[in-house]
This record gives sequence, C-alpha cells and structure tokens, in this order.
Amino acid sequence: MNLRFRLLGPIEVRRDDRPVPLGSPKQRALLTALLLEPNRVVSIDRLVMAVWDEEPPRSAVANVRTYVNRLRRALEDGDRLTARPPGYVLAVRAGELDVTEFADALRQGKKALSAGQPEAALRHLSAALTCWRGAPAEDVPRTAALGPRLDALAEQRCLALEARAEARLTLGEHADAVPELREMVAAHPTRERLWGTLMLALYRTGDSAAALSAYGQARTFLAEELGVEPGPELAGLHRSVLNRDPALLAVPVVPARDPSQPVPVPKAAPASGPGCLVGRDPELEDLVAAIAASPPRPVAVHGPAGVGKSALALHAVRAAAPDFPGGVLHVDLRSLPRPGAYETLARLLSLLGLPGDRIAPDLDDAVLQFRTATEVKRVLVLIDNATGEGQLRPLIGACPGCQFVVTSRAVLAALDDVVHLPLAPLTDDAAYELLSGLCGRDRVDPEQVRRVARLCDNLPLALRIAGKRLAVRREWTLAAFADMLADEEHRLDLLTCGDLSVRGALDLDYQALRQCEGTADGSALALFHRLGERGVADCRSAIAAELLGCDRRTAWAALGRLADLRLMKPVAPDHYRMNDLTRLYAMEIARTTAASI
Repeated sequence: MNLRFRLLGPIEVRRDDRPVPLGSPKQRALLTALLLEPNRVVSIDRLVMAVWDEEPPRSAVANVRTYVNRLRRALEDGDRLTARPPGYVLAVRAGELDVTEFADALRQGKKALSAGQPEAALRHLSAALTCWRGAPAEDVPRTAALGPRLDALAEQRCLALEARAEARLTLGEHADAVPELREMVAAHPTRERLWGTLMLALYRTGDSAAALSAYGQARTFLAEELGVEPGPELAGLHRSVLNRDPALLAVPVVPARDPSQPVPVPKAAPASGPGCLVGRDPELEDLVAAIAASPPRPVAVHGPAGVGKSALALHAVRAAAPDFPGGVLHVDLRSLPRPGAYETLARLLSLLGLPGDRIAPDLDDAVLQFRTATEVKRVLVLIDNATGEGQLRPLIGACPGCQFVVTSRAVLAALDDVVHLPLAPLTDDAAYELLSGLCGRDRVDPEQVRRVARLCDNLPLALRIAGKRLAVRREWTLAAFADMLADEEHRLDLLTCGDLSVRGALDLDYQALRQCEGTADGSALALFHRLGERGVADCRSAIAAELLGCDRRTAWAALGRLADLRLMKPVAPDHYRMNDLTRLYAMEIARTTAASI
C-alpha cells in the first residue's frame, strides 16, 4: 500500500493513488499538525491548540483521541499513527510528503545558485515550485497554533520564487522573467527583493522607464500599507538605474565545468542564520581568535537550547573564512537521517564534489579520502548540532590540517585538545537591544521591553520569536504582550512563530533523554517528570532523592544528567536550577504524560 501526503495546497492523502476521506475540518486540522512534524511526537496539548482556536471544550482530549482513531481507520495502516507519550506520532516515509520534497528541491536549488550553477538551480527550483497547488493547507481553519507554521511554508515558497527569478536573470533570461515577476509582486507586494529583481529585469531589457515606474509603485505601496520607505538595497538600485550604472548590465558569466573535475570547495561561509548578532561581541572576538590560532585546535561552542550557538558560529566562520584558502564546509547534523561519524564524513566529501558512488563505504577509508582532499589547502569545517563525541572523534583526530568549529548543547568533554567556549543567555542590556530592534523602536516602552525579555529568560531564540510576533501584530502593545507572556499556561504557545519554537527546541533535549537507556538517564527522566508535576525550578540532591525514592548518589547522577542535557544548570555546589521556560515545558510534559496514562 502506497500513501501520499500533501499539504502544499488543500490537504490531501492518497492511498494507492485514490483520495482518502479526511473527515471534518477539525480532524483535518489535527492531521495538519501531525504532518507539520512528521515522525516526531506531537503532544496532546499542542494538538488541542491546533484544533481549537477558541477556548477548547472540556471534551477536547477525548475528541482528539476520537479524531486519531478515525484517521487510523482512514489510513488503513495502524502502524502509521501511534500513541507515544505525551501525544501521537505520524510515521511518514521518504517520498511520501510534498513538504519534504519541496524543501529538498529548494535546498538543492539554493545550493546550485550559490555554487554558480544557474541552470541546475533553475531546474531544482522549478521542481520545488511544482509541488505547490495553492496556499498551504488552504482548506484547514487557521488557528493561532497552525497559522504561523503554515505562514512559514508560504514564506519558503516566496523564497523559492525569488531564487528562481535570480537564476533566470543570471542566465540572461530577462524578458522571459518579467511576466512572472509582475505576477509575483502583485501577489507579494511587500517583498522588496522581488521588486528589485523586477526592476533589474526591466532595466536589462532596455526599459529603464518601466524599471523606475516599478520602483515608484513599490515605494507607494510600502508607504501606504506599511508606513515605511524602501530599504537601502532597493533605494540603492533605484539610484543606480537613475545613473545608468554600467554594473547593472553585468550578467555573471557561468563557465562550463569539466564533469570529471570535482566541484570547487565553497569560498564563503554558509548563508543561513540571523542577519545580525546582538550582544555577542566578546564571544565573537574570542571565537574568531580561537579559529585563527596556530597550530589549529578544534573549537567547541556549547550552551542550552535557544542560546544562539549556531548564529554565533556562523558569524565567526564568515569572519574567519578569508584565512582558509581551501574554503568553508558546513554540516548540520540535525539534517542527517543517521548523524554518525561516517554520515558526517560522507556529507563533507559530497560538499567537496566527490560523487556518492566514489565515497568509500568504510569509515577509515573515507577519513583517508577527506584527509587527502584537504591536505593541500586549509579548510574550515563547521559541524552544527553535535550530540556526542563519537560523531566527531574519527574526523577531528585524523585531519590535523583542518580547523573544526563544533556547536553542541552538551560539553563534549571527552574530545582531546579542544578549546571549549560556553555560551550563556544575553545580558539584560543586550536582550533589551535585540528585542527593541526587532519589535520596532518607534513603539518601545523600556520597562515593558525589559519585562518581556525577562519572561523570555534573555534567550536569543525566545527574544527573536517575541520580536517577530510583535513586529507583525502591530495592534499589540508591549504591555499587553508582556501580560500574555506572564500567563504561564500559554507562554510557550506565544513563543512560537512559523518554524521557530522554544517548545520545539526544548523537545529535542527531552527526546534525547527519553531515547537513552542508562540508569542515570532513567532516573533523570523520572526526576524531570517529578519536578514538572510540582512546577519546581530549584533542586538539590536531597530533594531529588526524596522525589525519586532513591539514595543521594543516584539522585546526584540524575541531576548531573539533566545538567549535561542543559535541562538544568548548576548554580552552586549541589544546587541545580531550570530556567522558567524549561520549567514550563517540564510542567507541560508532566500534564500530558499523566493524561496519556
């Protein structure tokens, strides 16, 4: 039996190419929530929030279970939708979900565009856009929980459209690009990058008047709808058109590549992550200095969920990139199905241009291939989101000519000769600066900005989500938003925006704890649940021993394991504490676990 799940348009499930009846709008909303997180546990509380925009009825949990049972019968595959505390998980296999196919094609298209391969980029990006049949899950009610997630998918579609237009201009297809660009700016008139691409396409067809007219339309719309002037890039393009700058006609020449030769190593750091780094100047300086040190020593940045490790590492790698003539390689281990040492090596070798059928199947041979490929020129390697030393040791120890930067939540203490750089939440002043810049300085109330920052635990992820939500919801005052955040029952729901989620970040640590099988892990999991049941943030070994009904040594080991996973932090000898957001997450887990028993 073949199943096909489709979210990029009206929600649809096909079994053996025949439509599966999906039932009521609320049942489809529940399926949408599960498909937005395939192969991951979605708690019952989050499913309730996805289904009911208003106050859920008392029977909400029972209704969710009814909807799940109906979906199971509709899918005719009992193993697909299973209960797993604290909720349910929908198993989706490779090639079954259009969202995954779109994301893969978009990633390949953007990668090809960055590598100077516009023809390949155009092919991949066009394939990505064919996955779309309309607005994401357009026949599902937009609840406060689902709306931002679906809006994030729509944003990715816009990025694909923009990248495809850029590929066409790089290939010189200016006239062919104009009609599609006009449709795109009509559908998305607030996207300045689209207006700029349209202006450039028009100018290169010889119609400078139309290019200037497009700028006037963009400026009028932005002023009337958003009350802002065009940004510096669009305004600069306007000046260049007025001055008939010859550089506007310069279309990059894409040289033909000998297919027998490997793809050149990228010469720039990855182009992902937040655009600005606030309040991290000392840490950035220390990290760049550690990267540039001679002889090279691996550098490991560690800290709790949402503290901004990846953003800091990306900025440091960009700053250090000119000193590495062999280029920069970036692997996010969360993107690998099985993120072991061999899989990491295989991804790095593919980035170096080695075809998959030429990558050695043995770990030691693959290490030798990588060492040979990087021994002539220095290469900077960023490995993001490591979870254990075993993923890294074979690679780091065997390639002394490379410089490695690693981010992880736990301290990778078992690695030899590593520079460890801890990352803590932002200072009060830095948190204020980040949040006020995101939500708009014209509406800043200093007391309320600091109040929101405290409720976000000064964590960059939470602050960025809060700032983005405030920037969009202009009708919310900072005081009103702070009051909403102060309601502990809904704080984690508010700290979700599109694919950014404090709850989702904490869930990774909790799932890592659940998947471990050691004695300390079992005790740590039980202790996390007990603390959540009581809503307690502070704990000592004596309290932990009482909660677990065990000896002090076992309790101490459980506390240490929670600290290793950054679900708690040591604040004094035999004294551990959760931050408020983790405490609220623990309370959610305790409630949903109790409800599922």
